[in-house]
Amino acid sequence: MTENVVSFEEKRLERLDGTVFGSTAEECKIAAIGSQIEFAKRELETVQGYVDVVHAGRIVVMTNDGNELPADPLAHLGGVLSNYEQMLFDQIAELEHQQEMLLFPPK
Repeated sequence: MTENVVSFEEKRLERLDGTVFGSTAEECKIAAIGSQIEFAKRELETVQGYVDVVHAGRIVVMTNDGNELPADPLAHLGGVLSNYEQMLFDQIAELEHQQEMLLFPPK
């Protein structure tokens, strides 16, 4: 029975050879960086949407007693989101640089 499992596993691994993610460590790293870039770009789109909402002033926060909060908490939230937005821009740039260095190594 063990022989069948090992044989099956070897056949499965043979079928996986040449997958979308590549077979070498470098190809896998390039694919992983590409995935991180795509995730960061989607996160950036979401954050930019939130930044737009906060700066447009379309959020109303009510306290438990029914009073509205002053604008300061929203300004702080907008600042936090803007900082996160900048961090995502920087992260995407760094990941794209890493990807480029792997795809086109310096000579």
